[in-house]
Amino acid sequence: MKYFFIALTLLLSEAAFGQTKRPVWTPQEREALIEGLQSSQNDLLREAQDLTQNQIRFKPDSASWSVAEVVEHLAIYDELLYWDLLNKQYSPEMPEWVDKVKGLDSIMIAYTDDPVKLKAPFIAQPLGRFPNGKDVLGYFNRYRNELIKLIGETDTDFRMHFVFRSKDAGVWRVRDLHQYTLLWIAHTQRHTNQVRRVKAHHNFPK
Repeated sequence: MKYFFIALTLLLSEAAFGQTKRPVWTPQEREALIEGLQSSQNDLLREAQDLTQNQIRFKPDSASWSVAEVVEHLAIYDELLYWDLLNKQYSPEMPEWVDKVKGLDSIMIAYTDDPVKLKAPFIAQPLGRFPNGKDVLGYFNRYRNELIKLIGETDTDFRMHFVFRSKDAGVWRVRDLHQYTLLWIAHTQRHTNQVRRVKAHHNFPK
């Protein structure tokens, strides 16, 4: 009986510790994601929301995307990110991976200005599904706003849950949810710069 009470005390102590453990993901990091999502959203809207139909559908050449296609591409990725984050909240915490991905934040952020151009995967290629600029921007805003809400309200520790990709994905193979979201903030900023280049083209409609 003595050993039973000792074991019970240890179990209760461990449970109490588990309930009061400090999260790895800090409030400051949560706010940084919210601010990054909001500011990159606002930057894109400033560049795209007041364009005419001719302007938002203008292509510099046959191989380039229009502003409408860029926004649709971003909206597709925001939708994918939303569902990834929503579902990963229910995955097991994996503290053994926390130290292994330290230092990747800056790599995610640097994607904004990465000179290497990557081809969008099949699932994220724009299809021209929206008849006007207002609709495609509405699609983007819908999921961006839901992302901001999810990150503001979640009880999930974004440093303890991870996304995994194939072994040939290099630095993108394993990231925590904070880093995963940082990448898509950088992705939005990267494509906002692309929108600016489209608008600066000498044939862009006036």
